[in-house]
Amino acid sequence: MKKIILIILLFTCITGVIAQNFKGGLRVGFTGTQISGDKLSGFNKMGAYAGGFVNWPFPNHGKWALQMEINFIMKGSSKFLIADKENYIGDKYVLTMCYTETPILAKYRLIKGLEVEFGPSINFLFYAVEKDANGKMPARQPFRLCELSVIGGMTYLFKEHYGLNLRYSNSILPVRVNDGNHSDYRLDRKQFNSAIAFSFFYQF
Repeated sequence: MKKIILIILLFTCITGVIAQNFKGGLRVGFTGTQISGDKLSGFNKMGAYAGGFVNWPFPNHGKWALQMEINFIMKGSSKFLIADKENYIGDKYVLTMCYTETPILAKYRLIKGLEVEFGPSINFLFYAVEKDANGKMPARQPFRLCELSVIGGMTYLFKEHYGLNLRYSNSILPVRVNDGNHSDYRLDRKQFNSAIAFSFFYQF
């Protein structure tokens, strides 16, 4: 919690310094996520995505801007009790993870209204739970509280203050590593988060 408060204070101080020439905004949307290393595939876990941002155009470089954000993002993985072609019903597995996401993105305007973005993000985990058909799974390898990821995306401003954003993020470091002392169900040697996020935003 102290780390989260520190990030928020730092974010506030930075926005105060550049307040004379920044644009702020709010976003809301959803994610489709997966975990590599859980013996599943596909962006099957849906979640919420919301937050705020400040955007600072580079002086004398009209096409470049720096954007800093604080978001709430849900990640994880899932598999439900659905019969396959041979009428076999597999197991159920749902991993839900909630992070605070703090990206620092470089943005480049390709044409009017269309921008690409790229940069790192430091995320802090504050909730994680794994469930199967019997409920919450005990004796699981704990997750790292801090996640370092990289983000790439595209923004389309279809009106002066309204736009859409599509981005992909992937963790650089494993979100947890199997130490051999916990249940290895749905757990290979390393696991990484992958997320596709789509959001609608309003820019002041």
